[in-house]
Amino acid sequence: MLETISPELRAYQDDKLKQFKKRNPQEAKNGIVFAGDSLIDFYPLKKWLGRDLPLINRGIAGTHSRWLLEHLDSQIRELKPAKVFVLIGTNDLGLGREPEAVVKTISEIVAELNEVLYAEQIYVLSLLPVNQNQKFKQTVKIRSNQAIRTVNKALADLSGCIFIDLYHDLLDERGNLAEGYTVDGLHLTPAAYQCISDRIKAYL
Repeated sequence: MLETISPELRAYQDDKLKQFKKRNPQEAKNGIVFAGDSLIDFYPLKKWLGRDLPLINRGIAGTHSRWLLEHLDSQIRELKPAKVFVLIGTNDLGLGREPEAVVKTISEIVAELNEVLYAEQIYVLSLLPVNQNQKFKQTVKIRSNQAIRTVNKALADLSGCIFIDLYHDLLDERGNLAEGYTVDGLHLTPAAYQCISDRIKAYL
């Protein structure tokens, strides 16, 4: 896997991690933690899932599954959550990792979380589709829905967690991430967040 992120993005990630470490002791225990990449980082949890719930966003844009595995303490474990929702892996594919390698790392994340949480408290969200239209190529890069489906099929069989399939909720008639749900072929519009939130609420 080639690391191709910019110095600016790396600085952003390091800063977010520092913020998390500083804020973690002040967060209420038994919260509901969402961890992952930009799809979580940019997710207005309170707006779409409920302002009265103890929702904690621990997403960091541009990160991949190995990053999350290496920073589980700062992003999840230190919070002593009641539930954890994980959405990670699309950036692995964007960096050229094979689907099998992505699944292996996510399975390691789940295994580590199982040391402090029960399986029914750990929710793994499916990777979301991308739009492979040429106009989105600069953002989507080498990601493909075929690879995403391969990851999701394996995640659905992962033990130690509950799998939530959101992939099919966001598709258009051609099997791409619907244009009404994306700003650039990868990242989500408010309509997309509303759509997946309607599904996620059943697990809160």
